[in-house]
Amino acid sequence: MRLQHGFSLVEVLVTLLVLKVGLLGVLSAQILAVKQVQDALQRTQAVALASGLLSDIQSNRQLAAAIGPQFTLTSELPPVSVCNHVVSCTAEQLAVNQLTSWINVQQSAAAAGLIEPTFCVQQTVDAIELRISWLQRAFAADVPAGCQLAAGRGLLQVQGEG
Repeated sequence: MRLQHGFSLVEVLVTLLVLKVGLLGVLSAQILAVKQVQDALQRTQAVALASGLLSDIQSNRQLAAAIGPQFTLTSELPPVSVCNHVVSCTAEQLAVNQLTSWINVQQSAAAAGLIEPTFCVQQTVDAIELRISWLQRAFAADVPAGCQLAAGRGLLQVQGEG
């Protein structure tokens, strides 16, 4: 009787099958991790936007009126007023200038920011509520815009003192 050395073809095929199933599991976990990181990045950007915009609204209450109940980065804005040391601006004109400047900064950084963000502001006598809704990266662009939570849209709601 001869001793056999090495592996049979069946053993090699079973080993490759087990290895392939394991690698597919690792790959699917990696894809899920990348999606979670992208979602976390979008939420972080929404928090930063909300914090900055809420601070601006608290410093100039007319900004909430300039924003209106809802706007996007493509919303049409009133014309910008020219203000300088000779010609003073009203609080409303300053709010429009501030909002226009803020939107221009966000549009220039839009590639790295939120996708199709929508901003909604509700102002009462003693409080300001700001909602930011954005299109999540995994969804198609036909998800309806708005400041309500919907499939395919992320939502962040913050409140501040008026």
